[in-house]
Amino acid sequence: MNRYLALPLLLATVCVSQAQAATIVTANPVTTTVNANASTTVTLSSVLQPDTIGQVFRPTQSYLTGLGFRFGSSTRTTTGTVTLSLYAGAIAPNAALPATALFTQQYALSDLVFRGVGSFTDLAIGTLGVTANTDYTAVLSGSSNVTLAFGNGEGYAPGYLLQTKVNDLTCRNMPSACDASFRFTTASPVPEPANWALLVGGFAVIGGTARYRRRATKVSFG
Repeated sequence: MNRYLALPLLLATVCVSQAQAATIVTANPVTTTVNANASTTVTLSSVLQPDTIGQVFRPTQSYLTGLGFRFGSSTRTTTGTVTLSLYAGAIAPNAALPATALFTQQYALSDLVFRGVGSFTDLAIGTLGVTANTDYTAVLSGSSNVTLAFGNGEGYAPGYLLQTKVNDLTCRNMPSACDASFRFTTASPVPEPANWALLVGGFAVIGGTARYRRRATKVSFG
């Protein structure tokens, strides 16, 4: 390659690569809500009551920006903790959890309703990259008093409540009919204005270099 062309091409490649890599979530947020009014509850897995409780769901875009559930308390204690672990794929009941979670974090809960459920509690997860239209499983564990609301009325086709000890005849006979009371928000990535400038600048450099190469290869006969 002509040594005068090598540097412009390198700069153009860097510009395009940086513009493609640096993205933020700003476009098309979509929230899916399931069993918003469900009132039946199941106690979360704890040291005293081990189980695998969670929800299989399917994000519709490439970033997961929010995940919320409705919790309650089986005792008069109105506080507790919940740990959210997110796994790739649909975990089957009684199956072992994968060795590595995509995301794990513990949250403090307050104002829990005794023998009832409150409004949605959104668990902050930041901006998590996912594969759109692919199954994921959110697994919840927590304090021995924390309960999770679920229902069997809406039939969220892409997922199901992950459980083994729910005292609900419908859930036992047809596990796919039950889902947690939950909601999740997805969004699509959009380059920042500065990155658009890098992208356009990179392509401009490439175009200019190509024109220069065409001129440099012209042959004249005297």
